[in-house]
Amino acid sequence: MPFSIEFLIVATGLGIFWGYHLWHFFQIKRTPLATSTGFNNKARSIWIKHIRENSLDILAIQTLRNWTMAATFLASTSILIALGVLSFALTTDGLSEIAHELNYLGSQSHTILLIKALFLAADFMFGFISFILAVRFYNHASFLINIPDNYNLSINSESEFTAINQGALCYNLGMRAYYFSIPLAFWLLGPIWMLICALIVTFVVYKLDHGI
Repeated sequence: MPFSIEFLIVATGLGIFWGYHLWHFFQIKRTPLATSTGFNNKARSIWIKHIRENSLDILAIQTLRNWTMAATFLASTSILIALGVLSFALTTDGLSEIAHELNYLGSQSHTILLIKALFLAADFMFGFISFILAVRFYNHASFLINIPDNYNLSINSESEFTAINQGALCYNLGMRAYYFSIPLAFWLLGPIWMLICALIVTFVVYKLDHGI
């Protein structure tokens, strides 16, 4: 019985969080400028054209370097947290001791707690991969943005925008993994905490997605 109740509560929390993201995905397709993602995509397109037309190569590289440094820091943090969670979950019984004190309407099984920790570690692993891909696309864009137009390589502002936009997409996915890690972390304490946290995080993400 506790497992079925926990499953129902967790499914509700996940449905709220990912249901919002599904709605937001279609909103970006329909009315992109009503979202911060669509607005930033448009702003990046204008920025690249401005860089190209005014030969502001140094400014472009400095900006891309800042984006790369931010993605690198977050990637390093993600992998450290993931390894820390795995180490804590697999080598100690502290996970069970913490969860038992606050776990209302949830399963007390150590196996279930271990699965929760593995989900949390997998989430940070996904964030690590996303940020690493963002670094890859930003480095690629730094080369494209400095290639002169007279070499006839079919490279233009659209090519640079695609590379930078792919990097921004991966960066955004990495940040979503960070957001999702909060409900997952509270799930270790019990499904009720996870549901409450999912509601709060979804509201905060909504405000961020529409606070242009």
